[in-house]
Amino acid sequence: MTLNRREFLLTAASAAALPAAARGKTRIGLVQSTHKRLRRPVSPEDPLDYELVRDMVWKAIEYGKPRAGSLEAKIKPGSWVVVKPNIVALRPRTSYTTGDITDMRVTQAVMEYVARKSRAARITVAEGGSYRRPGDPVANDRTMQNGRHVDAAAFDWGADEFPGWSGSLGGMVERLAREFPKKKFEYIDLAYDVVRDPGGQMQRIEVPRTARGVGGFGERTDYFITNTIRDCDFLISVPVMKIHMMCGITACLKNYVGTAPRIAYAPPGGHFSNSFLHRDHSLEGRIDSFICDLAAFHPPDYSVVDAIRGLQYTEHKTNRPDQMIRSNMIAAGEDPVATDALLARLMGFNEWDIEFAQMAAQRDMGTLDFRNIEVVGDEPDRLTRRWGKPRNWFGRCNREWLVSADPAAPLASWKHQTIRTDTLKVPEGAEHGAAFRVRADGHVKAVLWMGLRGRAKVELNGQAVAEEENVTRYRIGQIQKPVELKPGENLLVFRLRSDREQAQLSALLADPRNDGDTVAGIRYL
Repeated sequence: MTLNRREFLLTAASAAALPAAARGKTRIGLVQSTHKRLRRPVSPEDPLDYELVRDMVWKAIEYGKPRAGSLEAKIKPGSWVVVKPNIVALRPRTSYTTGDITDMRVTQAVMEYVARKSRAARITVAEGGSYRRPGDPVANDRTMQNGRHVDAAAFDWGADEFPGWSGSLGGMVERLAREFPKKKFEYIDLAYDVVRDPGGQMQRIEVPRTARGVGGFGERTDYFITNTIRDCDFLISVPVMKIHMMCGITACLKNYVGTAPRIAYAPPGGHFSNSFLHRDHSLEGRIDSFICDLAAFHPPDYSVVDAIRGLQYTEHKTNRPDQMIRSNMIAAGEDPVATDALLARLMGFNEWDIEFAQMAAQRDMGTLDFRNIEVVGDEPDRLTRRWGKPRNWFGRCNREWLVSADPAAPLASWKHQTIRTDTLKVPEGAEHGAAFRVRADGHVKAVLWMGLRGRAKVELNGQAVAEEENVTRYRIGQIQKPVELKPGENLLVFRLRSDREQAQLSALLADPRNDGDTVAGIRYL
């Protein structure tokens, strides 16, 4: 069909008038405690009570409508709904501090919403943390309270940690069961809920492939998983928004590390941690691969994010007095990738640098592109701040290379190579060529971060910008050179040589702040 200019403009105008969902956009609700449509708005510095937290959670859910029209419409009658908070640690564990775990008031508000508004039959709060349950014969990593061995359900938080809420997670489940007697409420410890074969042995299960054939990303792609995550009908991820040392941020998708059964991944008799998960499934030392893989077994059907209080610099206690940040916000949405992208921006990251979100997008779990995201409620630009990033943080290096064993050959003859990680490796001996293209929105100042083993000569758009040699330990960003990109397409060419061992190269165009983020306004091609 051919449209004349007037018909084209009328069609475009009609499309713009459609609701966001009809245009293919995903919606995220974002509500701060100052929001004018709350019953009782308060300052972002004020402590909150349960009624205000519930109002914020429910308003964010209202704004973050899934394509079904509402959260309750998406939950089918009779469903088993699992609410997965982040309760990695309990007091008095030395790593614990306020902002480390999901606020209990947020967890209760989500469960109450599901109980009151949906026709779910079974509502479970499920988590697996670094604490052994009563009856576990191993003596370490036990949490004792008043002389009694307790787990996440039995631990009494008192009345101060979460103002307006007191008691235990188990007590909360019991109160909801009394209030909604026709629904089943329970707590399941995912650390022990491992899937077993008919003989009772813990069973590894391969990451499912997508319709486009995308499988697991980890070094090992078969995992121990839990019955609850595999079998439930509807899964709501309820994380706390905070910084993470190894992957940048923790939110909707990072919350899945708590779904890995520690009974399978902890060393026998050792600390009750997921150390074997890190050992077996990390990709070149990065945990992003197994975050995405674990989420693949049952991606979030919906997410509600506790952004009331979180931690900067790293995910656990550092004893820095400014580590805990109060934001008094709630975010909610159907698309976990888009929601994590928004949270990354709110914390001052470039969302394209979040590796596990990139992987999840490749698995069609959602979008990182803000052209396809609509934030409803409060304006995110007004709420963005620069959180303290992890030590040695760096963004996502270029992954799309042109390579040649003959650097003098025409660039059109160089072969395209997509690499799985940040580092390109080429054989030792003769000089090799490596190149990539990057598009800039305008004149962009950046810092070229190179990791290098061997010798390299670097040209940007035909001009020499660096000549370096490194024979010591290889690491990302060990060489940094200011560069300026022109509007449109830019070409970086590297001539590499290492006579003694395999040459290694990584390239990141970082922001001039030099905090490790990819500079805004560019895309690797």
